[in-house]
Amino acid sequence: MSSALFTPTNARAWLARLDPRVKLLYVFGISVAAAVVQSLDELGVLFATAIFFSTGLRLPARGWGAILGILALTVWGTMLTQGFFYSFEPRTPLLTLVAPRGTGGDRFAGVVLTVEGLRYGAMQSLRLLATALAGFTVSLSTSPERMLAALSWFRLPTTLSFMTTAALRFLPLLIEEAIEVRQARKLRGYRFRIWGMPGDRFGSYRAELGILLPVIAAALRKAETLAESVTARGFDPYRPRTFYPPLAMRGWEKIVAAVLAGGSAALLVYGIGLL
Repeated sequence: MSSALFTPTNARAWLARLDPRVKLLYVFGISVAAAVVQSLDELGVLFATAIFFSTGLRLPARGWGAILGILALTVWGTMLTQGFFYSFEPRTPLLTLVAPRGTGGDRFAGVVLTVEGLRYGAMQSLRLLATALAGFTVSLSTSPERMLAALSWFRLPTTLSFMTTAALRFLPLLIEEAIEVRQARKLRGYRFRIWGMPGDRFGSYRAELGILLPVIAAALRKAETLAESVTARGFDPYRPRTFYPPLAMRGWEKIVAAVLAGGSAALLVYGIGLL
């Protein structure tokens, strides 16, 4: 494609040059912290940390728009589901779709949007947002070859490392494909309407879901091309391979890596103790 949304060249120099092993330790540390910390303030600090490191990305407006859209959908979906299906007490209702009925063991709690559920969903969404944003920052600032080299250094099986790297690089391609399909439909007169098409309330939503079919077809074609390319180049996951240039941490990167590894280990021990 002539103008990909996400490319490693869109990272600022300090982030692009950062050793990929440090980046992976950063994502691991954020993930562990997101699973362990409990208070809203701590989760806010964690999310702010992820935002700070994401400033190392230098994306076009469409790229930031795609990321913000994914994060917004994550917040909306998490808060809405938790708001309706929060099962703890107290439960302060905001909106009742199906009224509670019954008593005792046969009591049906109904379908009620609650204040406590929305608050709990906001906390859970912060966990997801911090982890997702850290993952975006690393995957969009690291070339596939460097990512594969770092995963191999951590002794992950070569097959798993290759599949992970390929999956990360396929995500922006899928987003590009979806944008191109929507643009092609717009040229044919398609417009998304929140309240549906005339005479068909859910027509716009079915049309949006219909975008998945050509996107999946394009993904399968690209996967077939990738498989043929790998086979033609004699890739063998069971043979050792070398990477050029070889991975080499600078002095301060070794210190950061040690801090991240030690902090993650301490959080893991703390989290296990809470179980």
